[in-house]
Amino acid sequence: MRRMWTLALVLALTLLALTSPTEACSLCDPIQKLTFRQEATLPITRLILHGTIANPRTTENLAGQTDFHIKEALRFDPAVKGKTVLVLPRFLPVNDKANPPHYLLFCDVVKGMIDPHRGVCIAGPATAEYVKKSLVLNPKDTVGNLVFFFRYLDDPDPEVSRDAFTEFAKTTDGDIAQAATKLDPDKLHRWLQDPKTPNYRLGVYAMLLGACGKEADLDFLRSLLDSKEDRFMAAADGILAGYMLRKPREAWELVHSIVADGRKPLLIRLAVFRTLRFGFGARPRESRPEIVKAMRTVLRQGDLADIAVEDLRTWKMWDLTPDILKVYGTRGYDAPLVKRAIVRYALCSPQTAEVKTFIAQRWKVEKELIEDVKESLKYEKP
Repeated sequence: MRRMWTLALVLALTLLALTSPTEACSLCDPIQKLTFRQEATLPITRLILHGTIANPRTTENLAGQTDFHIKEALRFDPAVKGKTVLVLPRFLPVNDKANPPHYLLFCDVVKGMIDPHRGVCIAGPATAEYVKKSLVLNPKDTVGNLVFFFRYLDDPDPEVSRDAFTEFAKTTDGDIAQAATKLDPDKLHRWLQDPKTPNYRLGVYAMLLGACGKEADLDFLRSLLDSKEDRFMAAADGILAGYMLRKPREAWELVHSIVADGRKPLLIRLAVFRTLRFGFGARPRESRPEIVKAMRTVLRQGDLADIAVEDLRTWKMWDLTPDILKVYGTRGYDAPLVKRAIVRYALCSPQTAEVKTFIAQRWKVEKELIEDVKESLKYEKP
């Protein structure tokens, strides 16, 4: 059992490592949990069971045991044929014997023996039905799948709600933008007004509402953008992204006014970077000139230059190479973080005469820095 838990962790971390940030939603915080569908793709998930637990008891090794009564195999393996109860090597509390907790078990099968590697406490059979439906979705129909998961974002089972939102968080900006036009604006409007909605979801909901809502919904989003509440200030990225999908000219005017005003709260200015990333991911061709314009403004200010340079490098936007190399080491651009970002940018950019001269100069006076940055680039995903 312990060996399989370790193997599951390794495989889960591997799967997460293979997901580049540019392949996921720019408006979502990085989510370090697998969705039910991702869990099901692991080679060690050969069996998925839904059942209830009973009779928890202590054992000599203090780990305890609990009976798992099988109700249904969501994924079948011959190892479970004829079995109705599994003994789990763990003490799991049962507070109400008349209404025992429901669980999902994700299991491997080793030499005919069932070896669970993940257990999830769920609300009941409805959650198992959700998982069954999600497992048969066409992986190529990303937009259709997001429409399916949207219906479960407010599910009463927190595991279902979390899983559905994680599906959005691990989807590209372009696919989310396409799916957004097919969603229910009334639901999104209600969720944004609900103080119980988790703060980390507000930006995503605002972006979706901007894409599918009516003119009144855009007015509502603008009122949120002007709000002084911290939770909506932090969601400015999604609010601007929602505008960008429906009224790109107005949205970009707002973006440029924010980045040009160094007096704006840092929370808002950082949020704009996520809006720029969303614009690049959702509509790269249309967004490119506006992104370059915004980044040129950020570079002139200096305090967030390292973020701007790193994003430009990631997107392979080399338009501002002369501006970036020129400020290296000058006042306001001499912090180690900024210098490393510019060196990384130069090493990855097209090797023009200007770039070669810059790198040669750095070799002469900062050889250790160049070697360190070159070494770190070896570990980046191509």
